[in-house]
Amino acid sequence: MQKPIPNPQNVFSGPDAIKRFLDPDCNPPLPLVELPRSLNPFADQGVKIFAKLLYLLPLLNLKSLAALSMLQDAADKLDGVHTLVENSSGNTVFSLAIIARLFGIRSVRALVPIDLAPGKIELLRLAGAEIRFAPSNESGVAFARRAGNRPGFLNLGQYGNPANIAAHANWTTRQVWEQTGGTLTIYSAAMGTTGTALGAVKFFRENAPDVTVVGVYVLANNAIPGVRSMDALKEVEFDWASELPNRVGAGTTESYKQSLDLCRAGLMAGPSSGFALAGLLRFLREQPNLDRFRNADDEVICAFVCGDTPFPYLDKYSTILAPTEFSLPNGAQDDDSG
Repeated sequence: MQKPIPNPQNVFSGPDAIKRFLDPDCNPPLPLVELPRSLNPFADQGVKIFAKLLYLLPLLNLKSLAALSMLQDAADKLDGVHTLVENSSGNTVFSLAIIARLFGIRSVRALVPIDLAPGKIELLRLAGAEIRFAPSNESGVAFARRAGNRPGFLNLGQYGNPANIAAHANWTTRQVWEQTGGTLTIYSAAMGTTGTALGAVKFFRENAPDVTVVGVYVLANNAIPGVRSMDALKEVEFDWASELPNRVGAGTTESYKQSLDLCRAGLMAGPSSGFALAGLLRFLREQPNLDRFRNADDEVICAFVCGDTPFPYLDKYSTILAPTEFSLPNGAQDDDSG
């Protein structure tokens, strides 16, 4: 049974209005939308693919769930803390910079990669985060952990904090399972901190062990915001290697192309969302037979996580994708008549 929604009218008032607005337990489930046949090459094989629109969270990114969960879990450790320090590609520390204020912490130091997209840097400034670039001679994860041990500082450590996994077990995955009426068979999530995918593993292990969780990593010499290659995943403290045996790689171009197609279909999903879809499609293509993934209704029900929007990366699409992706469709003609 889906948990009752405490606020069916979706109105938030009173001194804790914003805190409740940001709490998934006080909101309706986020939309789960089936892709049209034009985006589902397996539709004729009885496969349905659903997008979980986590970019519709109040802070417009799925990392806000981990940020909230980690702060809730650390609430009794925050006395005397004036600054949070977190290594992040952007969305986690953006979310922390906003949510931490509700826990009495106004200073958040963002340790970010030197090649962070300009749009992400501006978002961090918007949120009031202090931006520092990760050192070239040390892992950003290790640097943030060490910096967080100083008096008054705290590193919540999204790459090894169980509250990150719990957020996606208790909120993200539970919603998808309940929204599909318990018919889901394949779940695809990008691997950054691996919290989203491991949250799914945790939930399904306890509730539906036959569901297959697919973790998607970045192929070598490719780059997608917020997710990691197999080599970069070595920095993650979670035991993703044994917990996620079903792993596939996806590249930059295909991820941005899937994102572009999702946007044009009406789902404003960013590059890591396109990445999760690209990985799911690759996983399906690699299967010699899809029958083992069918449910009692003889369907393969898939879901992938849409965790970001395209807006911080708009300058990337026209440089990564071929110009033909932005030209008029075949048969269309220019009309200069105004």
